[in-house]
Amino acid sequence: MVFGFSVVYAVVRYHLAGDVEWRHFPLFILNKATSLAAVIFVACSYLIKKIIHWHDGDKALRLVVIKFCGLMGFFLAAVHAFFSLCLLSPAYYGKYFDDVGRLNLQGEVAMTVGVLGLFFLLAPALTTLPMMPKAIGGWRWKRNQRAGYIALTLVVVHLVVLGIKGWLAPKGWHGGMPPVSLVAVVVALVPLVVKRKLEHDKMAREAQEHETEEGEE
Repeated sequence: MVFGFSVVYAVVRYHLAGDVEWRHFPLFILNKATSLAAVIFVACSYLIKKIIHWHDGDKALRLVVIKFCGLMGFFLAAVHAFFSLCLLSPAYYGKYFDDVGRLNLQGEVAMTVGVLGLFFLLAPALTTLPMMPKAIGGWRWKRNQRAGYIALTLVVVHLVVLGIKGWLAPKGWHGGMPPVSLVAVVVALVPLVVKRKLEHDKMAREAQEHETEEGEE
């Protein structure tokens, strides 16, 4: 369903409302859809139990869903990276290249941050394997799972570098639909904002409890 939504959104925006020829669907458009689906899956893996309440009555099943979302997100991110390398040329992404055909600063920064994001997704993906919690210990396992938040932060930077100019020109949006990169960055920001909110609430509760204890003394 997630991948299907991403494909439909990309097709409607770039083919039907836009001017991208259908011959570019197999790679160029699917690459956009793949990148969006990857971000959605990774975001969901960090939002389940927090604001997405799936299978709350069955912790084992909920964990399976979380692992599926995380691994599917990593897999699609890897596919997106491969597709992007296949497409990486001035013919497809002219604004990221200079006059002699080399990546400009915008292109190099975006590619570097994207590779780092994929690297940080690798840690939670590997530690999802059944034997890993016992092999590396609970504390290290949790630390590696949190690397996904670093990956999401890098995804935001990657997308901002690539698409900020287009986001600021809504008159050029095909059919009035936001670019895939803008949709993806909003999705990536949700888990980061939720994490920050939960941490803030926890600190506020602890401070209140501390004040209560001091008052009782």
